[in-house]
Amino acid sequence: MTSNTFRGLHARHYDLIYAQKPYAEEARFVHELLGARPGRLLDVACGTGRHAREFAALGWDVRGVDYSPDLLELAQDLDVHRQDMRKLDVPGRPFDAVTCLFDSIGYPQDKEGIVAALTGMRGHLAPGGKVAVEFLHAPALLASADPVRVRRFELPDGGTLLRISETTLDEVALVMHVDYEVIELGPGGSYERETERQSNRFFAVDEMRALMELAGLRVERFVPAYADGEIGADTFHVMALAEAA
Repeated sequence: MTSNTFRGLHARHYDLIYAQKPYAEEARFVHELLGARPGRLLDVACGTGRHAREFAALGWDVRGVDYSPDLLELAQDLDVHRQDMRKLDVPGRPFDAVTCLFDSIGYPQDKEGIVAALTGMRGHLAPGGKVAVEFLHAPALLASADPVRVRRFELPDGGTLLRISETTLDEVALVMHVDYEVIELGPGGSYERETERQSNRFFAVDEMRALMELAGLRVERFVPAYADGEIGADTFHVMALAEAA
């Protein structure tokens, strides 16, 4: 999973790159899905803590874990720990809710790693607690993945950040590989360039149900992530709500 770690330039500018992501709305969606009864919440793959801060604002007592030390440096105002999601052992258990958002459950890629991560989440639940997991939906990704994207961001010092992403799909392993090129252009003509690859598993709904069952979780429902209505072939992100079986 080390190839999936945000680092260097990509981590440094993570919050700029995702500045338009509606973290508050997403946290409220999950909050209501969990039953809108704040308690103790563990946010797995918390990144820089943007969702975690919004959960805290809704009344949750939040603890976060992530694998990237570079991202966790930007979340130092929160109670965060560096851990591999496949080997969760978070102090302060049990939790009333465990979340794993932004499709992060796909980072382990293989069945064993994903089941290990889900099993760890179940093991951190208090009686009656819930797990909310967002994942990439295979039908939509296979039909409409964007092979190349170029994005430009203005930096506070007057410079520019460029991020180029090239996506390839392994349709047998159901893994999306994204090769990133991140370039920071300084206002005086200096530049810094880094590359990294991230790989993320995508899932059919029935497959995620089976993996959760292997992990000792019983699915309560699947819904489109952060949207009303039914899951369709064009739904890119799905949210699973489950409890210990």
